[in-house]
Amino acid sequence: MKRLLAILLLVACTAPQPPPGSAGPAEAVQDFAAALQKGDAATAWSLLSSRTQKEADAAAARARAFAGDAGPAQGRAMLFASALPGRPVEARVVSQTGDSAEVQTADDAGVQVYRVVREGGRWRVDLDLPR
Repeated sequence: MKRLLAILLLVACTAPQPPPGSAGPAEAVQDFAAALQKGDAATAWSLLSSRTQKEADAAAARARAFAGDAGPAQGRAMLFASALPGRPVEARVVSQTGDSAEVQTADDAGVQVYRVVREGGRWRVDLDLPR
């Protein structure tokens, strides 16, 4: 009985995971890539900057206007419908000034640099979407 009580106490004292993007800019990019690889569109979307989310929703609205019901309902569906699993991404901060940073990743597709901004106390990936 004491052992069960000790296990329950240990489990109850385990700190919850911080929300994605709260650790730092490199971790935000890694969390974003991991969410895409797992097909977790909700987490990936939450790691995008508000500007990127607005642009994605506007692009989805344009696609719906052009394609009718065949277009994506939201920017989230448009951005993440074709995400493919891959290996974990290694990321490193190249530069950081205040609430913005550049994070570099390297994978099979080559080297990529992401702009990351801090919004509401969390780091979010700020993508330039095609218009």
